[in-house]
Amino acid sequence: MNIRPLSHSESANLAALNEAGVKSVSLFVTATGLHKSIFDATEPMRALFIEEKFHDYAQQGRGERCKAVRTAYVHEASGTRPVSVSLYRPKTKDGDPRFWIYGFRRHAAHDDVVAIFILNGALHAINLTKTNVAEAVPGSELDIFLANLRMASYSVANELLKMLRDIASKGPILAACAGSTSVGRSVESALGIKANSSRDPDYKGIELKSGRSQLSARETRATLFACVPDWEMSQLKSSAEILHHFGYYRGTTFKLYCTVTTKGPNPQGLQLTVDEAARLLKEVSNKPDAPKVAIWKLSKLEQRLSEKHRETFWIKVKTEKVCGQEMFHLHSITHTRSPNIPQLERMLVDGTVTLDHLIKRVSPTRANEKGPLFKIVRAKIPELFLGKPRTYALS
Repeated sequence: MNIRPLSHSESANLAALNEAGVKSVSLFVTATGLHKSIFDATEPMRALFIEEKFHDYAQQGRGERCKAVRTAYVHEASGTRPVSVSLYRPKTKDGDPRFWIYGFRRHAAHDDVVAIFILNGALHAINLTKTNVAEAVPGSELDIFLANLRMASYSVANELLKMLRDIASKGPILAACAGSTSVGRSVESALGIKANSSRDPDYKGIELKSGRSQLSARETRATLFACVPDWEMSQLKSSAEILHHFGYYRGTTFKLYCTVTTKGPNPQGLQLTVDEAARLLKEVSNKPDAPKVAIWKLSKLEQRLSEKHRETFWIKVKTEKVCGQEMFHLHSITHTRSPNIPQLERMLVDGTVTLDHLIKRVSPTRANEKGPLFKIVRAKIPELFLGKPRTYALS
């Protein structure tokens, strides 16, 4: 898959499109695709087409006679252009799904990033590289189009926001425990939410993610969710086996605390790769004769993201020590809604979403893992959600 990190302006344009409640897939335009007038319909794109009841390649025959032509629109700062899109499977190349937006060379160039989405039974495209979605001219056709798509249902969020503001008005809260989970547990305790191991969101469908506003190098990422590998598909069958092959001693503790990314092997030789065709995330090792470690189905990761982050309050606190005890001042909230599921795979590929192992040996035969935890670069959070994140001050 030809994927690169989004530029600052592209990221801002995608966030603005998300604000309108649009679930999109990113098309990374290649010179070959433009020259041959063909683009591969990636797995996320095919899944989006099916979900939106736009097109199902699995039900389509091969060859020119089976080509389907649908209505499409290209949105630019100057206005909306009605076009057509062809969807087909060639007789060669194993019938790999393809599509082409007619006249697309007039709207995109090599290395552009284009958001593809479905609305009212038609395909829509916005060039995130060339179209200033984030600062659409007020009253323009593009501005009106985006405004008409925005969602506005914030009743539970307003209720929770009021509760947090009431807590903040009473002064700092005492840390409920020590360690990396102290902020989250303290905020939940102040809200009357009991500690539990449930995978469901914390408050009436809203997930709470709390952290310090004074970020250390380790806190530039936020946890999205935990998800164990598909052990049946994985070569290693447990966290204990992963620890056995890749762990190390810190003092007397045998552990594996590390971050794994697609950008290259970490000090333990572990790296993530995305198998787009098979829809799998694979953890592999660059060490000779090392096992292939673990496998996750992308559909499972997307499901966990959807379940955990339908709506999220990302809470920041300021800390201080009072008589040797840590206290938390509720500072601000970033409110996100509806994950843009098709973006998860892209963010895994470009290294925006990473994996953390937190495994340690608790007995000669048993290991304990707090994850694996999938984390996101905090600055990139807006790219992963529909609707522009709203920020509220608490103090």
